Amino acid sequence: MSDIQFALTILAVIIILIMIIFNWIRLIQYRKQNQTENSFLYKDENGLSQEEKNPYDQDLSISEKYLLSNLPKDIYRNIDAIAFIKLNKATHAISKLNLRDFIELPHTHIFIRKNEDVWTSTDGMSGSVSFDQILLAIQLVDRQGPISSAHTQTFRMLVEKTKNDLDGSLIWLSSSNIENDAKELNQFCALVDHMMTLTLIPKNNGMFDNKKLIDILKTDGFKENKDGYHVFKGHDKHPLFRIASLNQQPLNFNLDPYIQGILFQMDLPLTLNCKESFDVMLESITNFQKDLDCMLVDSNKKELNVNHIERIRYQVEKIENQMIAKNIPPGSSCARRLFS
Repeated sequence: MSDIQFALTILAVIIILIMIIFNWIRLIQYRKQNQTENSFLYKDENGLSQEEKNPYDQDLSISEKYLLSNLPKDIYRNIDAIAFIKLNKATHAISKLNLRDFIELPHTHIFIRKNEDVWTSTDGMSGSVSFDQILLAIQLVDRQGPISSAHTQTFRMLVEKTKNDLDGSLIWLSSSNIENDAKELNQFCALVDHMMTLTLIPKNNGMFDNKKLIDILKTDGFKENKDGYHVFKGHDKHPLFRIASLNQQPLNFNLDPYIQGILFQMDLPLTLNCKESFDVMLESITNFQKDLDCMLVDSNKKELNVNHIERIRYQVEKIENQMIAKNIPPGSSCARRLFS
């Protein structure tokens, strides 16, 4: 073999070795990338559906967005302060979750899981359970107002204590500035929290015929609820509106034999499809007017005309649109939690 042939052979061997090493490196990189993409902490945002993407997530990393898309049922970033703790290793130490202290706070929820298992609530939990992730949530506002400063401070303290006791790292999936979030949400709630009421009274300052009133309640599909109010429900069995006496209390035909008027009431934040439900309520009111010789009036007992009704319908639609824009649709489970 000549020197040239020998040199070419050596060069070919070197090239083959370089290609083998290059392909080996690419294989290792591919495997690492594949593991990363499959990890729940690094799932690509493009892998999320439109329902999973949240308009409030622009300031979050991909891992936080993925966690938000996998929240437990009935936990919502726009009404809850949510803290996520990832432990450095799995544990069975349920006692270190400070459950008794969390339970004393209003509207608090605690969930645990291991890896990507289904979130499990700690309510009534007993026995030994292995977990490496914790989700802590507290509702920012209810109908009584925003969460108090004392409860906010206690929640933050317990979150930090749980993280330290169990050796984990903390991510706030909603802003850790709970006070500002609660104040802003409370202002929104005050804007949309309306009980829309329409009043029916007998004509000529008379009284309702109770027997006829009872009959039309049955004919029109009203059912007496556990709280005593006569409620009209939609096809999905969800309450749309109710009837009350003029003093806002349930109708009681035994104690009040002379009923001078009734109220049709719709709790807008808790009513699905507010505008459509309002039209259903107007149909029911029309039936009452036909059978009971009564009229629809305002607070001064002045009869309402078509223009008044249209203005009320506009306000109903406006509130519905405001709640949808806030990602808290009326009658949704999120709204029912917030306005319960």
